Amino acid sequence: MKTLKVIFVFLVILILFGLYLPKHLNPHFAMSRSIKIKAPVSEVFKRLPDLNEYNKWNPFADSKQQSEVTGTGLNSSLSWKGGDSGEGKMTIVQIEQNHKIKINMEFYKPMKGEGVVWWIVVPTPDGNSELKWTFDQDLPYFSRYFGLFMDKMMGKHFEKGLMTYKTLVETSK
Repeated sequence: MKTLKVIFVFLVILILFGLYLPKHLNPHFAMSRSIKIKAPVSEVFKRLPDLNEYNKWNPFADSKQQSEVTGTGLNSSLSWKGGDSGEGKMTIVQIEQNHKIKINMEFYKPMKGEGVVWWIVVPTPDGNSELKWTFDQDLPYFSRYFGLFMDKMMGKHFEKGLMTYKTLVETSK
């Protein structure tokens, strides 16, 4: 009986700690990855506003995923459903020609959420370019736990996508 009481008290403390801890975790998650590409800014940037092109280097797509692109450029969107990426939509909401693109992300499944992606292209001193891919998201209270490992979990996908994009740009010159 005493052992059960100890286990019960331990579980209650553990649950209370689990409910309280997110208050002290960062409510905002941000990450970025970048890659140098042997091409001028205009060549690196030209594919980014077309989400049909994104399908060629999207590191989150898998064979079970269905996606649909609506339009190109500003206000165009890509909706996806199925596979490991769940369900959601990305919409281009800002374009600064030959510099950056802002994309609003909406996640429906497996968890609801919103985030912002930036694709930023800057010239390098040697006449080539650097492409930076960032992601920012405000995390609901209990989702703050995910912020502890999201960089490691998502970073490898960003790196894979950037490498694929680099290859697309550099081999199409």
